[in-house]
Amino acid sequence: MLKKKEEKSVLPDNYGKLREILESSKLEDISSNFEFSYDFDIQACESLSSVFMFLSILFRYPNDDIYNTIRENASTFKDFLAEYSESNLVLPSKNEMETEYVKLFVANIGGVPAPLYSSVYTDSERLVKRDSTVRLQELMESTGFVINDDIKELEDNLYIMLEYLSHLFLSFTGCTDKKAKLKYLYAIINVTSNYIKPMFPEFYNNVNENAEIGFYKETVAILYNFIEDIDNIYKEVFDI
Repeated sequence: MLKKKEEKSVLPDNYGKLREILESSKLEDISSNFEFSYDFDIQACESLSSVFMFLSILFRYPNDDIYNTIRENASTFKDFLAEYSESNLVLPSKNEMETEYVKLFVANIGGVPAPLYSSVYTDSERLVKRDSTVRLQELMESTGFVINDDIKELEDNLYIMLEYLSHLFLSFTGCTDKKAKLKYLYAIINVTSNYIKPMFPEFYNNVNENAEIGFYKETVAILYNFIEDIDNIYKEVFDI
């Protein structure tokens, strides 16, 4: 005799409870016990995908392609930048940006002032490539996000995680399968809450104390203000 299939629960209509469940549970447990039930805003998801990708670009090494992409696309995000910045984002020369980027995020006498890796801010030993990085790699693989072979950065590099969020929101909008939507939602909440949020305010403070030009001070302020507001944004997008 076939065993009766257990009915799955719908996710809570309270964002705080939802975040608590998703942050503290394994993906397989969520998939087994819950089903996606939110009436989300497709246009808002598409906009968030674009915003996260733009933020990702801002925290990449400013080679010719990246520098030109920022210069050509900043005006597209002027409303977003105005909402989360107290002053205009002024693009310095490419040489200034390259020098500043290396000093802040890559290599500096006495140590890197503002590492881009989440594990540095969450691990008690402040090291990279910890268990949290492995879990993030597995989550990325399970949601179809592949890092190109020519990119040698770890999965918890800030710009990689921001690009991943862009991928998740874009995948979310084009998906009709509720099980897949639940997986994307789980990843969105987990990456934001367990990997990016814990970097602040320390990452913000480190950049502000060590930056010599205004661009990265303003960039990190924009990201910090945006992440501080992200729970309210998610509530609206998923109508929770």
